[in-house]
Amino acid sequence: MIPKRIAGIITAAAISSGGLTALSAVTAAPASAAPTTAAPTAASAPICVYRVRNAPATGVVTVHAKPSRFSKVIGAINPRYPVSGKCKLATTNWRRVQAHNSKTYGYVHKSYLKKVARYDLP
Repeated sequence: MIPKRIAGIITAAAISSGGLTALSAVTAAPASAAPTTAAPTAASAPICVYRVRNAPATGVVTVHAKPSRFSKVIGAINPRYPVSGKCKLATTNWRRVQAHNSKTYGYVHKSYLKKVARYDLP
């Protein structure tokens, strides 16, 4: 288990070097690009980095299309990699996140995520 300070330092180093694809896709959008409803903008909310906790026996946490366990599963998160998303809850108990290897956003129950860093973008 990585302490919060070390995880924050590692995450900050990965972001500054461009090594974390999930966050660089969110933060690297040019200012002239038309805003989309799929990705959070810097003005709308800060970006948080989460790590997976309490992973089920399958070893992965499922990402859903809507904030409901009955909605379509659109992906899975490997507990070894961090995920990024909005710091604010999308709905009660659900967070909107982007997996480390994906460009799409989905919803994960908050019981599976632990915040390790928060970035307020200018």
